[in-house]
Amino acid sequence: MSKLTDYSKFDNLDSDDDGEGASSSGDADIVPVGTAAPQQLQVHTRKDPITGRYVYECNGQKVYEWDQSLEEVNIYVTAPPNVKASSIMCHIKSQWLQLGLVGSNQFFLDEGTFAQVNVGESSWYLDASEGIIYIILMKAFKAEVWETVLMGSSSAGNFQQNPLLKQGMQQELMRERFQEEHPGFDFRDAKFNGDAPDPRKFMGGINKT
Repeated sequence: MSKLTDYSKFDNLDSDDDGEGASSSGDADIVPVGTAAPQQLQVHTRKDPITGRYVYECNGQKVYEWDQSLEEVNIYVTAPPNVKASSIMCHIKSQWLQLGLVGSNQFFLDEGTFAQVNVGESSWYLDASEGIIYIILMKAFKAEVWETVLMGSSSAGNFQQNPLLKQGMQQELMRERFQEEHPGFDFRDAKFNGDAPDPRKFMGGINKT
């Protein structure tokens, strides 16, 4: 699993990096004399009020943006300048994602996904005009709420999302489910009294297809 401390500017991934100054997991607490201790990692997820996407940041630097619908999770990564799709390496697995540059000895993203992915229906592409890499992860279970998209150093058992963000995600997917089941109505501004229910389990569950 990649460490969140490995996050760096995507276009520097192919630079020569002999690991100087880095520690193996067994030496993580050893700091050589005369060197400063590594900066404490600060990760944060916020929602962009303009795009509606969730922005994942590490030490104040945007790593990627993401959003979700009933059926898929979309990740948006800023690509290196002038990069071609043939230079990008993206491996989508059932519970893992890797993204990097061909020929590099490290990945920009190399982490488990929050939930299971339908690999056969998932894909990615580069929009060269926007300079954005789009990664589309199809959910194995329709309407499942992904509280985050990539787990970083967390595991499924210990990850905790901000309760307000999590509730907002459930509300968004519930509105989408209502809209899908009742296309003649507009649920975009629908309000919930109290917490929104689980959109996958509400009223006997949702069709898996």
